[in-house]
Amino acid sequence: MAILPKVIYRINAIPIKLPLTFFAELEKNTMNFIWNQKRAHIAKSILSKKNTAGGITLPDFKLYYKATVIKTAWYWYQNRDIDQWNKTEAPEATQHTYNYTIFDKPDKNKQWGKDSMFNKWCWENWLAMCRKQKLDPFLTPYTKINSRWIKDLNIRPGTIKTLEGNLDLNIRPGTIKTLEGNLGKTIQDIGVGKDFINKTPRALATKAKIDKWDLIKLHSFSTAKETVTRVDRQPTEWERIFAVYPSDKGLISRIYKQLKQIYRKKTNKPIQKWAKDMNRYFTKEDRYEANNHMKKCSSSLVIREMQIKTTLRYHLTPVRMAIIKKSGDNRCWRGCGEKGTLLHCWWECKLVQPLWKTVWRFLKALEIEIPFDPAIPLLGIYPKDYKSFYYKDTCTRMFIAALFTIAKTWNQPKCPLIIDWIGKMWHIYTMEYYAAIRNDEFVSFVGTWMNLENIILSKLTQEQKMKHRIFSLIGG
Repeated sequence: MAILPKVIYRINAIPIKLPLTFFAELEKNTMNFIWNQKRAHIAKSILSKKNTAGGITLPDFKLYYKATVIKTAWYWYQNRDIDQWNKTEAPEATQHTYNYTIFDKPDKNKQWGKDSMFNKWCWENWLAMCRKQKLDPFLTPYTKINSRWIKDLNIRPGTIKTLEGNLDLNIRPGTIKTLEGNLGKTIQDIGVGKDFINKTPRALATKAKIDKWDLIKLHSFSTAKETVTRVDRQPTEWERIFAVYPSDKGLISRIYKQLKQIYRKKTNKPIQKWAKDMNRYFTKEDRYEANNHMKKCSSSLVIREMQIKTTLRYHLTPVRMAIIKKSGDNRCWRGCGEKGTLLHCWWECKLVQPLWKTVWRFLKALEIEIPFDPAIPLLGIYPKDYKSFYYKDTCTRMFIAALFTIAKTWNQPKCPLIIDWIGKMWHIYTMEYYAAIRNDEFVSFVGTWMNLENIILSKLTQEQKMKHRIFSLIGG
């Protein structure tokens, strides 16, 4: 998209702190442009995903803004004084002033000048991202030898230079220079714990060149439990972005991709939540059966919608509303006094149980024997002995009609009525009858509904049949 480079350029030119309304307006204008001022046909979350088949990949402008702000941290760590933000700084404030803010010992007395607002905003964002990932932003495998952690040990400056490789090893320099010249530039290169200056033959040779008193202090720091815990690990990709890549080419894109991983929403796993509520374990086969049942329980989307909402835990409950409103009242809305969890509202409530018991009495009249288990009507998960159950389609219609009836009085202090359930079943029956006639699937329709139709008609009085207009469509 042509708009993206322009946005990045402008944000990069003046990286001020922007309000959320700015990005909301920008996204709104982008969506209007894509859909030509009409209602969007595809959700923004889907457009944001990279599509290998082509089409539009909608960027997240807010994350691109964060990436543009945070990129300056790379220049600090690399000691590169070319970032354009430095033009706003005072002449005496060089890039080396900030290289101690990345992967280094924190300066508790750090004072940010009035001209440093861009750099301060960068550091605050970088620090926030580290904490969001639960990373230590101060002592890491990429903390430099020439850092406050080492300098506070009062080690001679020559040691660090030798470790990093800036001096000829034939000349015996100070301790710090020796370390820099032989091992590397980070604490990881020195080694911590048992690997302290012990990884390679060159490291062992360097060990002999270091001042003994400096070596004792370095050994004490590098083998300390806190240092080993924080440094002796594999660096993350976030840390590698700022420490490993030698060029800033593609820097914003690398940071943006990592930010997308950080802000990626966790996948909702409703079946596992149902399993937790029911205090049971659903196998991979059970989860597949529930998802398949949700998608294929009916050819009508109007009917299937209720099963989809139930499986995906769509409906609000007293417990959920208590969390949203930050109140302590999570009792069932029907007035039973119990805690209003999702399983309670659908199944366990004493005002709902009479309806489910009636459903099972109908099943018994149809000579269908299945366990009185909430996983069957709510999720379509049958026991292993019933996987190829012949009357499953008939049961599904009865269960979905019950779900509609319960949802109708979801927050009302009364029991779902049996006649309402029968009326909903008959509504589904009528809809599927005309769909079967249209699609030439009458035989399948008869197999699903014939026995259930006879049971329903036998349970109603003539007055109820007339009132709710319930007449046989199969027998005529």
